[in-house]
Amino acid sequence: MSGDVNEEIIRDDSGPAQLRLGYARQEVTVAEAKTLRDDRQVTHRGTISGRADDDRYWLKDSTGRIRVDIDDEDDRYLIGKKLRVTGEVDRNDGYSEINADRVIILK
Repeated sequence: MSGDVNEEIIRDDSGPAQLRLGYARQEVTVAEAKTLRDDRQVTHRGTISGRADDDRYWLKDSTGRIRVDIDDEDDRYLIGKKLRVTGEVDRNDGYSEINADRVIILK
């Protein structure tokens, strides 16, 4: 943990993904994430600005927004929250998105 105030892990897929997290220690901006290759591990900090569809949200920072796939049963409360998301870049149907392995609520 980084020591950020009000951290709460809401989803953490343990196992092999934990080994890959070493590649995602440096945080990237939305603009940077959109230029990375498919399946690249990233960590991103931003605010959920709204829903993209059933289990995807828009995560924004000062450089833009990107879809993030968060699989959680009760995730309606995420809109407006500042998060740190770790996962893989996925290029789907014309969009770059992050498939979240780990989501931490910062505020």
